[in-house]
Amino acid sequence: MNKNYFPEIDGLRAVAVLLVFFFHLKIPGFEGGFIGVDIFFVISGYLITSIYFYEINKNNKFNFYQYFSRRVFRLLPALIIVVFSSLIIGLFIFSPIDLARVSKTGVYSIFFLSNIFFFLESSYWAQLNEFKIFIHTWSLGIEMSFYLLMPIFLFLILKLKNNLKILFVISVIVVSLIFILYLIYKGPTIESQIFNNLLYGKEVSDILFYLIPFRFFEFLFGTIIYLIPKNNFNNSFKIVFFGFGFFLIILTLAMISPNHKYQSIIICFALIGSSLMIYFRDAPIVNKLLNNKVSVFLGLISYSLYLVHWPTITFAKYSLINELTLVVKLLIIIFSILISFMIYKFIETPFRKESFRSRLYIAPITIILMLIFSNHLIKNNGLIDRLNSEQKEIFSKIKNVGEPCKRFHSPIYKLRYKICLSGDEKSANIILLGDSNATTWFPISKKIADKYNMDVVNYRRVCNSFPKNSLINCNEINPTAKILIIGSLWFGWQTKESNIESNILKYINNINDIRLNKNFEEIEKIIIFGQIPVLKIQKLSIMSCLLRPKYFFDNKDCGKNYTYINDKDNALDKYRKVNHFLETYGNQILAKNFDFIFVDPIKSLCEENNCIQYKNSELFYANNNHLSTAGANFVYEKNKNRIFNFLE
Repeated sequence: MNKNYFPEIDGLRAVAVLLVFFFHLKIPGFEGGFIGVDIFFVISGYLITSIYFYEINKNNKFNFYQYFSRRVFRLLPALIIVVFSSLIIGLFIFSPIDLARVSKTGVYSIFFLSNIFFFLESSYWAQLNEFKIFIHTWSLGIEMSFYLLMPIFLFLILKLKNNLKILFVISVIVVSLIFILYLIYKGPTIESQIFNNLLYGKEVSDILFYLIPFRFFEFLFGTIIYLIPKNNFNNSFKIVFFGFGFFLIILTLAMISPNHKYQSIIICFALIGSSLMIYFRDAPIVNKLLNNKVSVFLGLISYSLYLVHWPTITFAKYSLINELTLVVKLLIIIFSILISFMIYKFIETPFRKESFRSRLYIAPITIILMLIFSNHLIKNNGLIDRLNSEQKEIFSKIKNVGEPCKRFHSPIYKLRYKICLSGDEKSANIILLGDSNATTWFPISKKIADKYNMDVVNYRRVCNSFPKNSLINCNEINPTAKILIIGSLWFGWQTKESNIESNILKYINNINDIRLNKNFEEIEKIIIFGQIPVLKIQKLSIMSCLLRPKYFFDNKDCGKNYTYINDKDNALDKYRKVNHFLETYGNQILAKNFDFIFVDPIKSLCEENNCIQYKNSELFYANNNHLSTAGANFVYEKNKNRIFNFLE
């Protein structure tokens, strides 16, 4: 392979890994730090292209086996160590459910398939990403796919003249971006049933994030930089464009955010910026930003640091529950760098050497041991013997915390999201509309339907996300139901308190518009379930908190971490305002055209600033902003007599 070594590229790796590290630590100013992964992709594109053409020019052929084995021994040994060690530490920290899940994702990670796993499991009901210990290994799945595909791509353009190679690569990038824009425009979800419904109902953002066809173009920026001939630019020219490249990375950092709709487009500024910094890496003076002892050192350990930092952050958050303090963040940085250096020196470096023959035996043996260990954890439900008797009682009822129904595609309508159904969809007497919070109420909607020998169906986010938008012109569904049940996250985190009344009035008017749509002319009765008391966000779920093993944690205070006592944001008061206006405007507006009843979950679940989170060992929350079936049933039991009187 090419024996030329460019310390500036290691320096750019340092920039990339620090951006990701600071993003994960939630350091102000680094909300877009995830672009560090994209910078890694550009570096990989440049290096793999250079390796391929170096071997072709030297040997007139490309040894794929040798090339791929180098890539595997570059990535796999450190990954196995981090995954295996994390599972062992998880024995003392993680709840059984989380340990079993982590064990499963660990297996996918060492086979470089975690991007596929996380894509397939992505949903509203999944655990928060910041407590998925191997979530960051999605990028390794993309990297390994690239390693497999890139030699094929380069072989296809090998015979082209250099200018045509560049033109072809640019064309692939442009076509990729056009297709990405098309998907964004068609989003937010995929409606096509191709590939056996594999992508049906999936968020476009997840597709663009996790899948190689929508990431491959990023590596090609590195390919272009390799293919562009080196010209004898003067030093001033090099300095300007090196600096401009760094400016583009900073600009991207300032412009982008994790939930930005056009994230894949904005990221191109960082891709161009990192490409310029690689191309003009010999720019005098300014290249000291990358070519200095600290940057080069961090670049050398960047892969291990990337692997280590996220599990370290997750373990800290899982243990402390609350957001990390500055001191804890500093300790995490120091610890991660020290551990990464040890892995680099004693694992990465030896295993990269072909002279280290034992690697051919150590690596597969370690993989087998890890698979046996992971399988043991999964088969034994995360080792529930680590829990005390009270925790085991909670664990035995954990089934009520899963999804509230089994979803499937509507056989009647072509919808973006799968439906929940009890009985016959076409003749359903009750329809449940709204977002994922509406689906929370499906189990009790089914109870209502069963009592009156009716059928019930839940349509999620139909009619342009009704009730957040009017359904006057909605033709997605044509129900015959006489009873409409509505649920929603009525108050989102982005909603300003000053807008509560006006927003709720808008929602009620949108619901009232049903009378103007002939598809819904059968509706006579409307039941609205109000805002639930959302637990404080960005925390470990109360389920995981309560089921942390007995070794280090006293879980008796778990509930206090999620209450509204001393809540500076007065969130619970805001939620109460939401429900007050829902009931008030519902009685003033909806009651003129429909039989109407409002059910307030907060009155059932909360007293003053303390809300019930679990009772009789049953958890009332599936996650921070969705009730479990047990929680929904509790609200139902408190209100069923009112509901039955209303329906009779």
